[in-house]
Amino acid sequence: METFRLGDFTIDLIDNPEQTLEPSEKQKLTQESIPVARKAYRNENVTEYDIIIHAINVSTGVYMKDGGGKLIAFSTCVPETILGRTVIHLKATTLLPEYQGKGIYGIVTAVRILREAEKHDVKDLLIGTRTQSPLVYRFMCRLGLYPQMHDLTPDSIKPIAEAYAGVIRDKHSEFKSRNGLEFDRDTLVIRHAYGTVDEKGQESGFSMYGNRPPWLKGDDETNEFVRRHLTLSAGDAFLMIGPFQRDKCLDMLSRSLYKLNPSRLSLVERFRS
Repeated sequence: METFRLGDFTIDLIDNPEQTLEPSEKQKLTQESIPVARKAYRNENVTEYDIIIHAINVSTGVYMKDGGGKLIAFSTCVPETILGRTVIHLKATTLLPEYQGKGIYGIVTAVRILREAEKHDVKDLLIGTRTQSPLVYRFMCRLGLYPQMHDLTPDSIKPIAEAYAGVIRDKHSEFKSRNGLEFDRDTLVIRHAYGTVDEKGQESGFSMYGNRPPWLKGDDETNEFVRRHLTLSAGDAFLMIGPFQRDKCLDMLSRSLYKLNPSRLSLVERFRS
């Protein structure tokens, strides 16, 4: 485990927390993560099992605490092999609402990617995730992931994206629509990615954010792009994927650190070489 201090904040960077943490440490981290996830997603149905899957059973975990030692954010990922390529699958980034807009999301997102990338040959390394969030969509675009608003997805990426969408459905989703994988190679949209099944076996889609998606203030273009392509209430989501670009990750980390605490840019040097 590596620990970084950012003024009043602390970041713990943990490889394979399921294997490296003691049982008591895992239980403590799990219990601390539950209220963070519930508040972040405005969803009181987040369970201990959800946290174990998304915050503990991971390859790289980044956990940020405030000056009093309270967990305020976590960000995790795992590697997946897709058609012979390694994809860093970004599992979860969860942040307490009161800390949004302070650069923390960009910090924990960049750190998890940069650390996981150190474990792989970066020549053909890809980054990917699935999201309904306009905020996450914009962050991923800044890292060079597709789909982009003003650029076509390369044809070479499309078959990998479709196979990756299937892996997410099979390995990282509780809900699996009876219709199978509904994926559009051109838009990288997954239809009915999120949903539930009632006691009668009827399927219905849902938004991870309920009736309050995290629409972006002052960014009508991104909001409109998401609205045009996704029916959130039906469970639609973007499959986002693109090459790992260290310079873009470092730029995100630098900008986010400067926003949080301009005197703490030394963390960038940890990942620069």
